Parts: sequence; C-alpha cells; structure tokens
Amino acid sequence: MILYFSATGNSRYVATVLAQALGEQTLVDLRPYMKGGAAPLTITLSAGETLGFVFPVHSWGMPKYLAEVFTNMSIKGYVAGENYTYMLSTCGDDVGYLPKQWNRVMQKVGIATDAAFSVSMPNTYVLFPGFDVDAPAVSDRKLADAPAAVRRIADRIVAREKGDFTHRGSVPALKTNVIYPLFVRYATSDKSFRADADACIGCGQCVQSCPVGNITLTRRNPGKEDKYMPEWQGRCLTCMACYHYCPTHAIGYGSKTKGKHFYTCPL
Repeated sequence: MILYFSATGNSRYVATVLAQALGEQTLVDLRPYMKGGAAPLTITLSAGETLGFVFPVHSWGMPKYLAEVFTNMSIKGYVAGENYTYMLSTCGDDVGYLPKQWNRVMQKVGIATDAAFSVSMPNTYVLFPGFDVDAPAVSDRKLADAPAAVRRIADRIVAREKGDFTHRGSVPALKTNVIYPLFVRYATSDKSFRADADACIGCGQCVQSCPVGNITLTRRNPGKEDKYMPEWQGRCLTCMACYHYCPTHAIGYGSKTKGKHFYTCPL
C-alpha cells in the first residue's frame, strides 16, 4: 500500500511510477484527509504487506497538516518486523532531517520505520527571495531522470533494505530544526494571496487544485459584473498549487511572485 500527498503533481507522479515498479495496486490519495474536519484515515494491511508514504518536502520538513493526518490515522493489521514501512519524499534539492521528523510522527502511532528515500523533482516553491521554478533544461532533466531513480528505489524496497537513503544536503539540522518551524509559523499564511480581477475567469481551477480545501469562489459586484473570484479561508500550507494551476496566471502572492514562473508536473 502506498499513501501519497501531492499538490502540484510531482509526488503523485512518483507514487504512480513507484506503484507500477512494485506491482502495487493500492494507492491512497491523502488530499481528502488534509481538509479541515475530514474523517481520520483508516487502512488495513495484509500479512507482510509494505506500507509506503510518498510526499513532498516543504522547507526541509513535512507539509503542514500532514503530520496530523498520520497521527490521527488508524492502521489495522500492522506487525512490526513483518510490515516493511518506508517514506519517499520528492524535493527540489535536499530534504534535511525530514526522515527523523517522519520517524517521530510514526512512533506516535506505533509504526517502526524501516527506510527513507528521496527523489529530485522540479522546484515549485517561489516565495522566498531568489527562489523560482527550475529553468526548463533543469526541469526536463529532473523529469527524465526520475523514472530510473524511482525504479532503483523500488528495487531496494523489494529487497527490504533498511536505512536513510535520502539526500540530506548541507546543515540539515539547521534546515529542519530551525528554518522549518519558522516556515510553518510565519510563512504559511494565505493573507497575501490575490487574484487579478481582469485576468481571473472564475473557472474554479484554484478551488479544485487546493489540497486542503482552503479556497472558495465568491460572487463579486452582484447585479453588476456578476463575477466570481477566489477567496482564501485561512487554512493554507503555501504549496502554491493555486498559483501554479491558474490557467490565466491571475493569482499572485503580494510582490513575492512578481516576475516568478509557473510549474505543474506534466506527467
């Protein structure tokens, strides 16, 4: 069984390729469980079944609200030492000490972690100064390299190898233990999101793409233009899915997205 969370498509694609390589037929999309008020996730494992978690790294840690989904979930049939458990994170460059963070979360639900892997995929985060999506050549190279990288990971999963096989990068403790908490606390607000009234066509793609159900369409100027525009409701993880998926590029985040580019996984 593979549980996956994806906002702009990278982790969904990797989870799909991994499932094909493993001959795995059970893929569980975690987005419905990320929405406020959603019922807890309940899964049942068969004897010796592998349990995989695929999700993106957000500022060298787990996406906001994802740890809550994991700690609230109910897993039936799990037996330590028999059910091999692993995580696979998609990242633009490195993951820091994300595996340690994931391990602590799994301990809360009585799951022993066996292995951690990472795959480099195109960058999607654009809000920090100097951050932008990858240049087309870099993005194309990462997408071309990904299937083989995932198949190599699948071989390790079949062999039930244990260990941390992720790319930590430099100063991982600083990134995960210091920068990540600051990111979650101060850089996941939706208050700066805006939609340009002239460019927005009210298609609702932002509503559909938001993985936590944070966007609604609201009628503006009733009786005049009768136009519907997105409004953000305060439960955001700044995954930037709404920004990237908007077909007219009407959505921006204050001045931080000015001059920045767009990406959604094309595969």
